Amino acid sequence: MKKIILILVAVTLFLSCERKIDEFPADSNGVNFSHFVAVGNSMVAGYGDNALYLSGQQQSIPNIMAVQFKTVGGGDFVQPLIGTEEGVGVTAIPGGIYCNTKMVLKVVPDVDCNGNPVGTASLKPALLNPTADQSTLIAQLMAPPTVAGPYDNYGVPGLSLQAAFMPGYGAYNPYFARFASITATSSVIGEAASRQPSFFMMWLGDMDALASALAGTDLLLTPVDTFAKYYPMATGALLASGNSPKGVVATIPDVTSLPFFNTISKQLPYNGVTLTADQAAGLNFLYNMWGHGDIVWEEGQNPFVYSKPDGSWRQMQAGDLFLLTLPTDSIKCKGMGVANPVTYQPYPIPGEFVLDITEQANIKARTDQFNQIIKATAAIQKLAVADMNTYLKSFVSGMVFDGIKLSTTFVTGGLFSTDGVHLNPRGKAIAANYFIQAVNDYYGCRIPQADITRYPGLVFP
Repeated sequence: MKKIILILVAVTLFLSCERKIDEFPADSNGVNFSHFVAVGNSMVAGYGDNALYLSGQQQSIPNIMAVQFKTVGGGDFVQPLIGTEEGVGVTAIPGGIYCNTKMVLKVVPDVDCNGNPVGTASLKPALLNPTADQSTLIAQLMAPPTVAGPYDNYGVPGLSLQAAFMPGYGAYNPYFARFASITATSSVIGEAASRQPSFFMMWLGDMDALASALAGTDLLLTPVDTFAKYYPMATGALLASGNSPKGVVATIPDVTSLPFFNTISKQLPYNGVTLTADQAAGLNFLYNMWGHGDIVWEEGQNPFVYSKPDGSWRQMQAGDLFLLTLPTDSIKCKGMGVANPVTYQPYPIPGEFVLDITEQANIKARTDQFNQIIKATAAIQKLAVADMNTYLKSFVSGMVFDGIKLSTTFVTGGLFSTDGVHLNPRGKAIAANYFIQAVNDYYGCRIPQADITRYPGLVFP
């Protein structure tokens, strides 16, 4: 009997010390969430793992938000769902497009420079179906959505701010063509505004910096005056669409927070070329012969050589970043970054695989300017702001969210999908919660946040 009493006392003490979460009834505080519309690019569309696929859309940031909005009077949120779980990713190539399935984690055999297995295997992102038929993928991409419109999610992968106003944008972007109501004349902003939302979220502008960074350059950044012109026009069009809507917008993340830009450099140092005195002398002779005597090789550690868009060659510096697309096999087996061992020619790393410190600084400065415009526009037009730039940086060193440790580390960090740019479903749920938090803080609502444990991270084989 004594033992039973002691157990009951222990349980009582444990429960009395357990941290309790304040319960509160959901409340819109007068904000009308009955018709929610979302506008943006791939992050809003539900894109991930380098493709648009069904479950990714179903677990998109705005769809997760819409589920929570239903607790305060929100209605149905209709998305232009694609009819494939394998997904369709698109890469522009001369004369058309190249399509791929989504990427997943696979156990891939390690091979030597000749493609022969070396007896080990590694867990790596790889195409779900590397032999998928191109015509089939294109047909899946261009097929009408599996649910009827009109739609509420105007997230279009690849969409820049200015392109959102382009009439007939579907002719240039198949992700919009697949659900635009009038392909020949429709603009993304025009169609979204025609839906007359009572509440909207807009996460536009990151492609105005990210597209340039993904190409390994700072030359493709949207001019500040262009961004300053079109951003208030975008939010203004939604605000003027009827129903006296309210809304939430988001800042643009610093690209160097994304695993796509920082993963390889954690494994491969910028000065990963180790030379003997004779090797250094031979390379100096070779580079002089090819007219690049400004590049000097020394005994010991040396930086890799890469090319710039203007055709010049440079040696890498501390802080320069390799992109996730860097063909590391070419570095290991073909001398990329040093010299080709077969042709005895200098072999710089193409600049599309390197984001150097100058380019990073220019992209960051432009991103900061964009974010100032976003915040200023939101202040003038009385919109909530989800500071996704600050939130994402808080995960760089790792943090605990709902009892789960998360970071921006590629694959193991638990936030990003296999492409290193887009969030996985759990990461999307966290982003949705930050949007909801911004809405609650600004409008005085009490919208419950999503339970992130209900959304998966990366699926390991």
